Amino acid sequence: MQVDEIATVVATEQHGVWLTTTPAGSCNSCQVSGDCGTGIVAKTFTPRQQRFFVSTELKLLPGEQVRIGIAQQGLLLAALLVYLLPLALMLLSVTVLNVFWQVAEIWSLLLAVMAMAVGFYLARRYDQRPGQSEQVQILEVLPQLALHRVQPD
Repeated sequence: MQVDEIATVVATEQHGVWLTTTPAGSCNSCQVSGDCGTGIVAKTFTPRQQRFFVSTELKLLPGEQVRIGIAQQGLLLAALLVYLLPLALMLLSVTVLNVFWQVAEIWSLLLAVMAMAVGFYLARRYDQRPGQSEQVQILEVLPQLALHRVQPD
């Protein structure tokens, strides 16, 4: 199974294209989203656009829209790496520190932050290994809707 989304071509290179996607916020549909605390936080922390490179032999032009897909397994693995790995390293390091040595809380806190940073670093390194960009595939090029203004005679 794949998760798909619409992306826009912003630049082309010899072996691929640069695409952008705009994530849809989950909290913009009701009438009070401007006054709701959850809606304000969602608008503040939701990234506006994601830009990434996709290898392809298709000849695309900037401004064209494509439907892209990513394997659900790859998306799940990425979520586990980003969320679970830093948390697991943080909890494991603090537990080991407190079982073997009784230290002040500040040292436990510093170790927890460092372990979490190592987890984020490892997730980033895993994401940047060769072959990762091939996980995103262009499924189809969407037809362009051309609106022409007709001049009355």
